[in-house]
This record gives sequence, C-alpha cells and structure tokens, in this order.
Amino acid sequence: SPKRDQLGTASMSIDKKEADLGTMKVTDERSATFTISNTGESILRIWGIATSCDCTFANVAIAGTKTGEFNMSMHMSSRLKNWIGEVPSGQMATLEVIYRPKVMPVSGPVTRQVNFSTNDPNNSNIEVSIKTNVL
Repeated sequence: SPKRDQLGTASMSIDKKEADLGTMKVTDERSATFTISNTGESILRIWGIATSCDCTFANVAIAGTKTGEFNMSMHMSSRLKNWIGEVPSGQMATLEVIYRPKVMPVSGPVTRQVNFSTNDPNNSNIEVSIKTNVL
C-alpha cells in the first residue's frame, strides 16, 4: 500500500552544521549542542558516531537517555562503536560535541568534526563541526 511505502523512508533535519565555541584556554572544556529532528513517519536511526581528534568527544541523548562518550573510532569500546540510536517519528535527539584542548594541546584557531550516519537517504552521512580559538 502507498501508506506503507511512506513509512519506509526516514527523514531528518539538523538545526545547524557548525558551532563557534568562542575563545578558550587550553585548560577549558566547551561544548555545543546540535538538535537532530525526526521529520519522517518512520524510526530515524543514527549510528557510526566518530570524532576527528582525540580531543573531541560526543554523546547523544534520546528521550532523556544519554550515551557514553564517543571519540575517534580506534579509541572506542565496541559497545559505543556498534551503538544505534532510534528516534521515534516527531521526536528529537541532541548531539553534544565536547572539546577538551588539553588532551592534545594546541593554540590558535581550531576546527574539529563529528561524523555520523543515518537511515535518511538524503542525509546518509552527516558532518558537524565546532570551531574555537585556543589561547
């Protein structure tokens, strides 16, 4: 039936792709939150969350339940590597990206990325970025 076909396609939107954390010290920790909305009729699945650097972490909250901290793929437990989040139709997930410069001290302008996959065919791979200036 046509109705069932509509149910088969996931659809998501994200409130932004980039966040500016401003200026920070190397000993500071800053985070940005990205909101992922399930705009479709079927369950939105999110998986494969990985960060671009040891210094960058991420977690996802769905319906009040927060994951552990995602990091670079090679540094994560298989439980986190294999995590798949399910966001019901009309609901939201929040992706928190946390930057801790002291893990890999740098100074000056910095941009770091977090990537993830979804079952929305129009947004199968998403990259968000944070930028900051480390003093």
